[in-house]
Amino acid sequence: MNTVNKTALSNLKQNKGKNILAGIAIVLTTILIFVIPTVGFGTMDVQMAAINKVFPTFHGMYRNVDFQTAEEISHRAEIETMGLRQDPAQISIPEGSGMLCYMDDEALRLGKMELEKGNFPKGGNEIAVSSGLLEAMGIEAGVGDTIELPYQPIETGGIGYEKREDFLISGLLPTSKEQKELKVYSALVSKDFMERVQPVKERKYRVLFRVSGADSMTKDQIKNVYRDLAADVGIVEADIADNSEYLLANYVDPAFYAGVAAILLVVIFAGIMTIYSIYYISMIYKVQEFGKIKALGATKRQIRQIVFREGMLVAAAAIPIGLIIGSILSFVGFRYLMTVYSPDDTIGIAVRQLIDQHDVPIFKAWIYIMALAVTLLTAAVSMVRPMQIAAKISPVEAMRYDGSMKTRKKGRKGHSEMRLVHLTGANLSRNKKRTVMTIITLSLTGILYMVLSTVLSCADPVEIARAAMFDDFEVSIDSSRGDKMHPEREWTAICQNNPLNGEMEKKIAGIPGVKKITKSSEAEVRLKDLKDGEELWNTRIIGIPEEYADEMEKSIVEGNCTYEDLLQGDKIIMDENMQHWAPDWKLGDTIRIIVGNGDNSIEKSFEVAAVADMPYSLNQFCNFLLPKSVADELGGYNMDYHWSIAADKKEVKNVEKQLREITDGQEFLKLETYEEEVSTNKKTTALLSQLCYVFMVVLGGVGIMNLVNTMINSIYVRRRELGVMQAIGLSEKQMVRMLQLEGIFYTAGTLVLSLGIGNLLGYLTFLNAKKDRMFGIISYHYPAMQTAALIAVVLIIQLLLTYLIMKNFRKQSMIERIRFSE
Repeated sequence: MNTVNKTALSNLKQNKGKNILAGIAIVLTTILIFVIPTVGFGTMDVQMAAINKVFPTFHGMYRNVDFQTAEEISHRAEIETMGLRQDPAQISIPEGSGMLCYMDDEALRLGKMELEKGNFPKGGNEIAVSSGLLEAMGIEAGVGDTIELPYQPIETGGIGYEKREDFLISGLLPTSKEQKELKVYSALVSKDFMERVQPVKERKYRVLFRVSGADSMTKDQIKNVYRDLAADVGIVEADIADNSEYLLANYVDPAFYAGVAAILLVVIFAGIMTIYSIYYISMIYKVQEFGKIKALGATKRQIRQIVFREGMLVAAAAIPIGLIIGSILSFVGFRYLMTVYSPDDTIGIAVRQLIDQHDVPIFKAWIYIMALAVTLLTAAVSMVRPMQIAAKISPVEAMRYDGSMKTRKKGRKGHSEMRLVHLTGANLSRNKKRTVMTIITLSLTGILYMVLSTVLSCADPVEIARAAMFDDFEVSIDSSRGDKMHPEREWTAICQNNPLNGEMEKKIAGIPGVKKITKSSEAEVRLKDLKDGEELWNTRIIGIPEEYADEMEKSIVEGNCTYEDLLQGDKIIMDENMQHWAPDWKLGDTIRIIVGNGDNSIEKSFEVAAVADMPYSLNQFCNFLLPKSVADELGGYNMDYHWSIAADKKEVKNVEKQLREITDGQEFLKLETYEEEVSTNKKTTALLSQLCYVFMVVLGGVGIMNLVNTMINSIYVRRRELGVMQAIGLSEKQMVRMLQLEGIFYTAGTLVLSLGIGNLLGYLTFLNAKKDRMFGIISYHYPAMQTAALIAVVLIIQLLLTYLIMKNFRKQSMIERIRFSE
């Protein structure tokens, strides 16, 4: 072992206090750098695996594709793999509907088709049916039995005459709850049957496919690939269907990675500041020692190497501890995050199975390597300035060096009467850079804490729930827009036979405890002067009843408009959120809309009478507002979309039970309750709060190490000075008070910056969150409890630290203190 290594190792042993503090800071930094990506990416991977286990894994589907086009698609480089589905016939089912389908092996795999028993059809008249289909047909049979089924071949002009044929059951398909409720079933047939029943010219395949190289693409990039391919081979936009659930789960928005990177940068910056500050402040009081080494012949490079290697030895010992603790915390935190899924959630069940069976690895080698490398780099960067200080000073200067800042002043201000506050000020001003650095390092954590606390306190679960629902219950239409796999779920289709009709109103109004039903409607329109790509922008207009007129007028932020003004039919209110998509639209502009499609479309114009910041309970996520009567005229049908139901407080449970009984049997209705909304919001806010505050505790611990180091060095290096002052009359009580005043200065400086800047940034963050509707935030709530907690924690830490240091300081006699550094 050479002299440099021996000296570094000796310093490591001698400076145990400083190195323990630096080690703790490195451990905490390692924990955060490891835990954040491990939990983040682990959660994402498990969710992806669960989605892949439950949902079909194709990216998209083309419909109405002839065989030649399908062949061309299969040879395109953009397609990784594809499967074919063809529906040759429709089954005649009493009080229901069914389809005979053929799917090739790849389509079966991509579609996640599974059998409860038996095998998929291979040839002839083999068929795989579900028990639900057999029950609906009044047939009792199993695998190996022959059954007779009526079917109608699908032809170019429509559906052909009914035929009957015997089929051999080769397998049983599962029957979902949704199939039973909707009474819609399907059966799988062989390729032989499909080709016999349906001529080549009449076959229109559905092509299920995966895009090549999708792992390195975003969701939008994948969509662009297969949409461009469709345009090349002549497939129209209407025949392209996205597998939205799968794409959303598997192809993460780049903003997720940017968010993780931003959090890691905050942690790295805090780590660098703290570790640097610990070594910098310690170095101030070690310069004399390095001056002596330099006088003995050590070069600048050797001095730098001694400082650097001492720091790296600390990091080498601390990082493995941080990785071990981080692994334990990641496992616990990951398990805790998975509790957000309800017991009956399909994805939640799959997630729990994957975790219990250890099918998805949470811990990844690259994260261990990344955490190790980044923490080592953080420690190395932190050592640069201390290394420079130790190396550049000459032996003569080093012997006189006391860490004081150089000043141009030739005199020093004196006092006719020396007081404790003067002594405290003299020590703090001796090295202003050290003092400022300590306060700033602590304040950064406090500022971030106040910003997070402000956001979390503004996310009031009860307030958010009330803004989403006016009353106790809401029965609304369960529709979807742009789902080409299920066009029957479009609102334009549902409104033609709206389940929210007079009969439904009688049922609900007849429930004991129901006080009133308030109806809102929705009309789906296109904006003539705004485009989404090549298409006109689709949006919805909410039609509110007169009961909501006061709430509407209160939400107006620009302009002036009453409910009566809107009844004229030529004015409209625009939600300010719409200005995000159309920033040029303003008060007084004319909005041109198109209602309907093709020959049945009509154009209407409205003047923007007001711009409003509407709660969700009022606008229901629509961008424009009209009176209900005007919106109903636009649609031409029964346009009721939301029924808000108020109930007697004593009958809420009974009303909920009966509403569920009514809506459970309705395919296009959904029930939401105020209590569930509050409960969901509380659970989400509590989870978010716990994650944020745990993060802040660890990050705060990094900063506290700096305060501990500053106080310890400030007192122990001045042992001789304090001993001399005690010898000339400074009492122990006065010394304790002097040290407490120093601590109060750090505490006050930290709190002033944390609360001052933190509250300002917190309010600005609230304004931005409110504008972007983040977490449903509506109004500002000052984080009083969190502020009190911050003040209390900082004061307690400071008092405890002073007490422990003085307790240890008292163990030395006055003579030992005066002889210090001799």
